[in-house]
Amino acid sequence: MQKYDISLYGHMTIDRIFNEFDESISLGAMANVWSAISKLGTGFSVKLNPTALGEAIVLINKKNAQRVGRGNLNLSTTTPTIYNSMWHHIMYLNRLNTDFIDDIKTGIISADLTDGEINVEDHLNKIDYLFLSDENLFMDIDELGKLVKGWVILHYPSGSYTTNGKQSYTHENKVVKNINVLGAGDTFAAVFITSMLNASPNNIDKILENTHKKTSELLIEGNKTYGK
Repeated sequence: MQKYDISLYGHMTIDRIFNEFDESISLGAMANVWSAISKLGTGFSVKLNPTALGEAIVLINKKNAQRVGRGNLNLSTTTPTIYNSMWHHIMYLNRLNTDFIDDIKTGIISADLTDGEINVEDHLNKIDYLFLSDENLFMDIDELGKLVKGWVILHYPSGSYTTNGKQSYTHENKVVKNINVLGAGDTFAAVFITSMLNASPNNIDKILENTHKKTSELLIEGNKTYGK
């Protein structure tokens, strides 16, 4: 079976985006990660394995760099094919049938969470890197760090807190106002993944610092290209 650098699993969505009263249609979730990896120009091969197709409505407040969404993420579902990859990223772990994780035998596994019921404890010991935003934090972050195989990365507009339950790193990030932050968490994950594949895993502190910087650059660039 063909080998890929990065395999993406989870949700692909059609997003109806409202910026003030202007509406646009775009692909979201997995598409955001793929797009960010593509913009980084790393040359990594990426395999898209949608395991759920859905739709969402997203309201953007550019002035305060906020976004709020609601969606039906599992309109159609399937069991993915597992490919031999250096990195496997699972989108919206808490809204998937995640039995397929047991079939991933090679590479690093990362995942993120989204809104809704969070019942993922059975799979945390298989996750090398778990991404989540502050609004989806469902237990004490340091205790959560003890449950995952590797690290929990809690990200928010002004920075991040990363822990494995023993060590921790805090990074501050300048909040950029008047930009479209749709897909910011997906972009953050994409930058981190590609940075880890390009550098030493032992330098996670520096990689996180650079991840914040590059994520802000991509969001500002995207705002200039697509924003109003």
